[in-house]
Amino acid sequence: MKFTLSTVTKCSGRLGVLGGLDRLPNLSLQTPAFIFHTKGGSIPHLSKEAMQHVSGDPSCFLHLSISNTLHMQEAIKASRITIAEFIAQSNCATLLFVRDPSEPPIPGLPEKDSLPIYTRNGRRNITLEQYMTLVETFRPDAYVPLYDGDTDASSSKKRDQKSLDRTEKFVEQCLEWHRKSDALQSSCLIGPVVGGYNEKLREQSVAFLRQSDDAFAGYLIEGLHMHGPSVARMDGSAALGIVANVCQQLPEAKVRLCFGSYDPALVLEMVAAGVDVFDTSYVYLKAAQEHRALVFSFDVTSTEQEHVTELDTTDARWAEDFGPLLPGCKCYTCQKHSRAYVHHLHNTREMLGPILLMMHNLHHYVEFFKAIRHHVANDSLSALRNHLAGQNSLPPYEPPKEEKLPMPVAQKAELMEPMEDLGEKQNKKQRA
Repeated sequence: MKFTLSTVTKCSGRLGVLGGLDRLPNLSLQTPAFIFHTKGGSIPHLSKEAMQHVSGDPSCFLHLSISNTLHMQEAIKASRITIAEFIAQSNCATLLFVRDPSEPPIPGLPEKDSLPIYTRNGRRNITLEQYMTLVETFRPDAYVPLYDGDTDASSSKKRDQKSLDRTEKFVEQCLEWHRKSDALQSSCLIGPVVGGYNEKLREQSVAFLRQSDDAFAGYLIEGLHMHGPSVARMDGSAALGIVANVCQQLPEAKVRLCFGSYDPALVLEMVAAGVDVFDTSYVYLKAAQEHRALVFSFDVTSTEQEHVTELDTTDARWAEDFGPLLPGCKCYTCQKHSRAYVHHLHNTREMLGPILLMMHNLHHYVEFFKAIRHHVANDSLSALRNHLAGQNSLPPYEPPKEEKLPMPVAQKAELMEPMEDLGEKQNKKQRA
C-alpha cells in the first residue's frame, strides 16, 4: 500500500492518493477520505445492490474489525481463501483493525499478555499468537499490529504509560512474526500511535515506530476515546492538540488514519491538522441507532438563513410531510421516498427504515468529503468550518425508556413461592 502526497496547503490540510495494493493495483482512494465501516465484512443494512445506489463504483476500501469477524476464522481456514473472497468483496481492499469504532468497550482490566476483544459472544482475551494466526488466516490487504489503545481523556498517567509499554511489546512481536510469515508478504502494516493525552508518551510512541518506518505503510492515531456513540459528543479541543502534534512528527509520505464516530465539525478540524482517512461509523450510528438523517449544509454559497445538522425521523411532525429528507439531495432515498414514509417505517419497525437512512447518510457523507477535498485544494477549509459551525444541532439522542422494566430476582422469588404452594395444595387434593 502506497500513499502519494500531491498537495500540502497552508491552513487546510493535505491532498493525496492512497493505492498501490499488490492484490488491487488499480484501486485508489483520493484523500481526505473515509473507508467504509463494516459489520462482519458487510456495510450495515446495505446489500451490494443497495450500495450501487450510493456509489456506482463497486470497488472500495473496507474497515474490518476482529470483534465481529473472529467467528469466521475456522470457516475461512477450512476454505483456504482470503477474507475478501469469503465475504464476496474481492474487488475491495480489506483493512483489518482491532476495534470496531461503533462499539463501546465492555468494562474490565486487560490481562498482562493479551488484549480484551468484545465479540458477539461477550468479552474474551486474545493473545498475540492468536491474533497473528487470525491475520494469517484472513490475509487482509493491510492490518494493524496488536496494540493497547483503550485510553481517553480521563485515563491516568499510569494507564497511558501501560498502554505505551504494552503496545511497544506487541508491535515488536508482530513485526518479527510478519517478517517470517510467508502468508503475509502481500499484506501491509499500519503502525498504531498511542499514549493517551500525554504528549511526551505520544512522542515516545512515534519515535519507537519511526525506528521501523520502512515496515509501515501508514500510521493509525489511537487512544483518543473509547469508541461508541459517545465519541460524537466528545470535546475535541484536547484531542485536536494531540492529533496536530502527532501529525507534525509523522513522515509526510505516509498516510494517517484516525477512526471514530466524530462529528463533521471535528472531522474538518482533524483534516486541517493533517489526518487523511476516517471511517463511516458516525453515519451508521446516526442511521441505525439514533434514526436521524444527516442534513447539514456544506455549500458555503447557500443563502438559507437557518440550517439544521440532523433530521429526527421519529418526530411526529413528519407524519404528513411528503417532501424529501433533504431538499435537493440526489440520493435514492430522497428521490424515491418522503419524510412521512421514513417516519412510518420507524413506527412500524420495518427493516427498510434503516436501509433508506443508511443510503441517504452515506450519500451525504460522500458529497461532504468531495466538498472537503475541493476546499483543501483551494486552501479555503476555514470557510467550510465557519459555515458548519453556524448551523443548529438537535439535542443529544436519548434512547427511549422501556415501559416494562425487568423484574428483580427477589421479587420473582416472592411471586413464585405462593404459586408453588398453590400447586402443592392442588396436588394434595387430587391425591386425596
